Order: sequence, then structure tokens, then C-alpha cells
Amino acid sequence: MRVKLEKVPLEIRRRAARHLEGIRGTEMGRGNDGAQLGPEACPVYRPDVKGVAYWEFEVTGVKATGRNVGHNGRRKAVGNGFLIVANGRHDVPIPHWSFELEPPSRALEAQSGDKKVARVVKLDSLAYAGEDAKGTYLTHIGQFPPMPTRLPTALPPKRKLSSLQTHPTTATKTDKRVAKQAVEQTGARLPKPKVLPWKSWAQAKKQYASAYKLHLGALKEHAAPAWQIEDLAAKFGEGIHEGDRLVVPLLAAGKVEITGDGAQSVKMRMLDRKPQAVELLAGGAEQKQEQEFQLRLSYRDGTNETLTFFVIPKGTPSNRRRVLPHPVPVLPLN
Repeated sequence: MRVKLEKVPLEIRRRAARHLEGIRGTEMGRGNDGAQLGPEACPVYRPDVKGVAYWEFEVTGVKATGRNVGHNGRRKAVGNGFLIVANGRHDVPIPHWSFELEPPSRALEAQSGDKKVARVVKLDSLAYAGEDAKGTYLTHIGQFPPMPTRLPTALPPKRKLSSLQTHPTTATKTDKRVAKQAVEQTGARLPKPKVLPWKSWAQAKKQYASAYKLHLGALKEHAAPAWQIEDLAAKFGEGIHEGDRLVVPLLAAGKVEITGDGAQSVKMRMLDRKPQAVELLAGGAEQKQEQEFQLRLSYRDGTNETLTFFVIPKGTPSNRRRVLPHPVPVLPLN
């Protein structure tokens, strides 16, 4: 079920490493400065997505908490925490992660007993199911999504108005007792959906896409702005303001080289830590304009990675990630 970390697409690994680095040193990552991606990853599927829908990364080096240790003080599972990274635009780039809970795949394995989980299926934000090599349902964690009925198959192109009125049918002498009310509704009438249990695991997988068509469409629409940011970063690179520092984690052991017109505007320092990383210090640029440079990473397994950055001198407007200097708000006069 799991594969070596090197088998995961480079772009997906970079997204996971960048997210993990963004948590390090923050309140959410307090006490977990040694967190790093584990040596393996698990593909996660979704009934309506062809191929691998997500990748589950184990996060090692996380401190034990009351939620991820057993009664004897030992860990419940091999992994410490986890990151779930979307393998497409059907969901937000990082839909689920935790430093306190064990990876969903490990939790499913613990519940399945002697039966081997061959495939992990993501059903909802916090719901995962495990099945064997033949596609037979084994177990699930989280709340299994029910089968909705009487839902519209498409949203109306134009919203219809409706009204609801009530008026008393009997008189009352005091306000202590509410008079009987008559209800009158006009205009559009909303359907009354119901939820039922699925008859089988096979039915749940087969009808998942149609049953949750509108919900899945809304999720994709909600994720679109986050993917636009990912696209901009991939196209233009990541900006570093003059005087700021940025830590860039390596995905494996390797060498680092800085190239490009802006190479003279940045200083690089290798950090003695795990995972291996470099610290970039943006200095002053001779020209008051953005200075672009590339960070070329050559790993021992033969793979290469090129990351683009640019230095933004102080007081120079940037038309890429943000605009500087920030405008000063003008307060209204009293």
C-alpha cells in the first residue's frame, strides 16, 4: 500500500515540505521543530477521482501527546503525525493534517485487525475507509457519509423567490399564551432531503459522485483561489523582501546552487538540522527592482529541482505576490 517517498511526484513532495516548514516555529507547531516527512507515503483515493486523489505523508519527529500514545506510554502507530496533500484541483492543496493524530492509514490498519488494508479511500473531510485487495470494505474512521436522497441534481440558473406568512386563527386576551397560527407559503418550495444508510460499499462507491455532485462541485470551487496562488508561485516564484530570511527545506540529501541575475542579492547558509535545509538572506539589490534567482537542488538519487525566487528591495512596489510599500490608512476627521 505504501511507497518510498522518492516515488511520490516531486511537486507533491515540495508542497508537503513547504507546508511543514510553514508550520515550524509557529504556535500550531510548538515543540515540533524536529518534524520531518517520513520515509514512506500512502496513496489515497476518492470514488469520483480517477487515479490517486491524495498522498498521505507521515510526519516523524513529533512530540507524543495524550491523543497519539497508548496506555503504556508508547506510540499507537509507526508514524507520528501526517499531512494529506491533494493530487489535483478537486480539493484544497492541504485538506487535512495533524501533529497529534496518527495517519488515517495507520488508524485503519489498527482497526482492521488481521485483515490487510490494501487501499485507503477518502470520503469526507475527516472520514476514510479501508478496503482489501479485492475491493471489499474492511473498516472506516470518522463519520461515514450517508446516502442523500431528494436532492436537486443541478443548481437553478436563477434563484426563485418564496415567502412564508403566519397569522393567528383565534384571538387571545393576553400575551402569555400564543394564539394558534395558520401558515401560508407562496413561491418556490424547497425539496425535503433525506439521508439513508448505503445498502453496500459497492453502492456507496458507485453512486458517490452523483449523490454528492453539488457538494463536490462546491468544494472544487472553494479550492480554486488556493490553486491560483500555487499557480502564481510556480510561474513567478516566491518573493523575499530585503532583510528577510527564508528557510527552504531539501527533499533529500543533495547539493544546492544559486544562479540567476539576482544571485548577488542573496546569501545562502546551510542549516545543520534534519531535514536538511538552506537559509536565504535577502540583501540589498544594486538596482531598485526585483532581482530574480534560482535555487538549483541536485539530489543523490539523480533527481533535480529548480525553485525560483526574487528579492524585493525596500520601498520597491511589487506586482507579483504583494505590493510595497503598504498604503497608510487615512482616518476620517472627526
